[in-house]
Amino acid sequence: GFIQLDGRRTLDPVKDGLQAVVAPAVETVGGLVPDRGNDSALERELEDVKTERDQLQAQIAANEEQLREIDDLRLQAGLAQDEPSLRSIPARVLGSDPSGQELFVTINKGSGDGIAEGMAVTARGPNFVGLVTDVAEHTARVTLLIDRSQAVAAKTQGGADGIVYGMSRIGSWLELRHLNTDTRIAKDELVLTADNEAINTAGVPGGLIIGRVDREIEAEGQGDSRTVEVVPDIDYERLEVVAVVQVDGG
Repeated sequence: GFIQLDGRRTLDPVKDGLQAVVAPAVETVGGLVPDRGNDSALERELEDVKTERDQLQAQIAANEEQLREIDDLRLQAGLAQDEPSLRSIPARVLGSDPSGQELFVTINKGSGDGIAEGMAVTARGPNFVGLVTDVAEHTARVTLLIDRSQAVAAKTQGGADGIVYGMSRIGSWLELRHLNTDTRIAKDELVLTADNEAINTAGVPGGLIIGRVDREIEAEGQGDSRTVEVVPDIDYERLEVVAVVQVDGG
């Protein structure tokens, strides 16, 4: 019956009304179907945004590194001002081997810059971090205090004398040994390089910061002495700028 009516165009008014209602919906649905050409443009735009983001992040990281370096240099300049008897030679860390058998960093100053073996090295002002152990004309190796081969005469802020040994992360970074059993030591008390000429380490000025007392260690065979763990104030794995220190007359 519908076919016969349609053939006689009797249903045309109804069809026209339905088309007027359905057409906008069809256009709306059609607009939801993605255009592949537009997709490509959006993808390119997204890649451009990601590239710009990565460039900005890299620039921020570079700026932060420069700020840390400026801050380190400011602290080193402060050390030279506070201790006029010390000659400080700033140097940049070129590389390190914190996971190797020997814990060291390589710096960009050498014998041509006045660097010699046995000189003390500081970071972020008065923090003692190691000794120069090998020198070339324009580079030098600094063996860090936390290496097991290193030791330095030290004292606590309260005046107790001892020796700090590098532990290479075995149990702790640093240990202060040979303290008298009756010595009073407080947690977080500063540990400094010794300034007593009778016991200090050659080439190492007194009063440089080594770290802070953390806890007492029950070491075998201590006898009449005590041992405490010392936690450095410096992150040895993030050294970027250091200073090689020479005492006047050294």
